[in-house]
Amino acid sequence: MTDKILVLGGYGTFGGRISRTLCRKGFHVIINGRNHDKAQQLKTDILAQQTDALVEVACFDVFSELSQHLKSMKPSLLIHTCGPFQGQDTQIAETVIDAGIHYIDLADGRDYVQNMLKLDALAQSRGVIAITAASTVPTLSSAVLQHLQNTHAFETFESVKIGISPGQKTDRGLATSQAVLSYIGKPLTPWRGAPNKPYGWQHTYLQKYPGIRNRLMGNCEVADLDLLPDYFAIKKLQFSAGMESKLLHSGIWLSSWLVRLGLPLNLAQRAGFWLKVSRWFDFLGTDDGGMHVAIEGIYKNNQTIHKTWYIIAKNNHGPQIPCVPAIVMAEKILGQKNFNDEISSGVQPCINLVSLDEYLKELIPYDVETCTF
Repeated sequence: MTDKILVLGGYGTFGGRISRTLCRKGFHVIINGRNHDKAQQLKTDILAQQTDALVEVACFDVFSELSQHLKSMKPSLLIHTCGPFQGQDTQIAETVIDAGIHYIDLADGRDYVQNMLKLDALAQSRGVIAITAASTVPTLSSAVLQHLQNTHAFETFESVKIGISPGQKTDRGLATSQAVLSYIGKPLTPWRGAPNKPYGWQHTYLQKYPGIRNRLMGNCEVADLDLLPDYFAIKKLQFSAGMESKLLHSGIWLSSWLVRLGLPLNLAQRAGFWLKVSRWFDFLGTDDGGMHVAIEGIYKNNQTIHKTWYIIAKNNHGPQIPCVPAIVMAEKILGQKNFNDEISSGVQPCINLVSLDEYLKELIPYDVETCTF
């Protein structure tokens, strides 16, 4: 019997890519979302490319009707892609876990991930594997840190600077926009290795990327800030995001100062409007995006090593990168891919669960390249 996977937000920017890929891998995918027409259109598109795909549509309110639909559909696994996760409670996850169904989310919200970890006892009692933060960060960022540490055999990260910058024309969903706008100009909760008094979208610096345009970068609020120091010896940690258009990035930076100075701007509430405004700048950009992980490592004899790892995505293939962890973990949880170390029931963040080789193997069909300098 083919395992059923219910994808919440299954036709969205990330959910749609996950649904397509899981169908190609032979899973029975149930596409969920509020808009039946959009869900049905994705189903039609999948069947046009893969006539034997096992795919269906189930549109319902996940906040009020999830429990009853889980009983009738009986999925083996649920993948939660409905952001923004900033400010979202964990009721969906709790309902899924309590029903004895494996769970994966793409959460990047710091508070959300910490609250997910509080459900560990429930997941263990139900014999459920629950993976939170299965996205580019912290899955890929931790895989890169592990790779660099293993390759160069150093003990301590004196500093780690991670950043992501999508192409101006790359697909951007409303949830992503809401997430970014929720912390712009606001003081960020301190973390181990944080710069002094961090504020959202500030501490600006210029990042060079091989083969694509350089980007302005500013402080970004992600779960890595709390999680990575638990897995790696890191003295200084910074995570940033940036827009390809320096004009657009500067506009967001200016807005961050207006918020920081106390103007009552609730940017996240008008995320739809600002998303449309950001599209006015598309003519200034491309669909080329990048991510960097820059480290300063210390050997036993106090020698220092500097390395920067890059991943570059072109032709609007960047949004596939955050989808990889959920896809790989679905295969591992449901037994279609070997797990070197058997994963036990409970809740854990998606750190050191997907190796860099596994991650990049999933990206072979896409216009994605990596390099280290």
